[in-house]
Amino acid sequence: MPRWKEIYSELKKYVAENQDVRVQENLIDIPRAKQPAFYTIFDRVREAYILEEFSPLLKVAEGLSTAYLDIVAEITKNMDLKDILMPNDVERFLHRPLNQLRREIFDPLFDLLGGTIDEQRFVLETAADVNSSFRRLYQEGYEKWAVFSLLQLFAPDKLFYVPLRTPGNKEIIKHSALARETLPLPIETKRFAFEVGHRQPLLSPDAIIHSTLLDKYVAFRTNFNSAMWKADSYSEKREWYEIETLVEEYGLITLKPDLLIYIADQAEDISLVADGEKICRPDLVVDFIKDDMNADQSLIWERLANINASYTILEPVKGSFVVLGGGTPSDMREQLAKEVDLLEVGLDKSKLIPIISAIKV
Repeated sequence: MPRWKEIYSELKKYVAENQDVRVQENLIDIPRAKQPAFYTIFDRVREAYILEEFSPLLKVAEGLSTAYLDIVAEITKNMDLKDILMPNDVERFLHRPLNQLRREIFDPLFDLLGGTIDEQRFVLETAADVNSSFRRLYQEGYEKWAVFSLLQLFAPDKLFYVPLRTPGNKEIIKHSALARETLPLPIETKRFAFEVGHRQPLLSPDAIIHSTLLDKYVAFRTNFNSAMWKADSYSEKREWYEIETLVEEYGLITLKPDLLIYIADQAEDISLVADGEKICRPDLVVDFIKDDMNADQSLIWERLANINASYTILEPVKGSFVVLGGGTPSDMREQLAKEVDLLEVGLDKSKLIPIISAIKV
């Protein structure tokens, strides 16, 4: 008998022996005094289940976690970094992948215990949930590792962010279409903040660094999306695309580049990525593809179409790269624009060096 089933039997026995602990189809009532004992066994079931049923996924996740924590430790030490902000589930996955993956078992295990579902359905549901969660979290976590690896390769000595304000709901509703939002100057910080889904009046970089390697400023932007408002100024040293013109030429296409990189002599020249009417032409576009996506060809082709669209429409000055988390999926090269470079990187940050070299050309 699998270990998780043995512990699950302990859990059922505990509930049966404690009549005031009720787990039923439409009722979960666990007295406060009984919660520590109940959840100790409950969590042991979840942990054993992940360890036994999803060991290969967990091994891959732990490899990414180790690589991520190593690179973050180096950057934190070198730059005296105080905090890194990202979505909570991605952070948990990168720091303690087992604890994050077992969260997918929480509701199904209560359903199983309460008799809402049988064991077969429990296994099917959790397999779908865990695999789906893993694919998304690994993709996002891998991007975080790659961004920090690139950041380190640029040999940074200072970190900046653009202190955009967060407008309230009433202001958003009443905002005039003619109004312009002031773009603040970048200020130095000890916190790296990945965009976490807040509605933004303008799109600014996640972070701007000063690179001692280039003696220039480098900006990183992940999670590219639409800005709400228009900026009051644009750097004259950058090239800007009018969104209206892009729509006229390419139609209503959604751009989904994983990472935009900008390089400039002054930080303020790369403090704006996009607003409601313009997009700053990037120096580099980088996308990331996990090797297990090879199992879903339709997903691969959709991703490649998005990558080609980003290259064609944004025309990055220094080119476009696809970073592979594993081997090259079959026929990928033929489906990509010939100008897009493929890098088989895995978790070897040294294989990201061609991206740095492209900037130095």
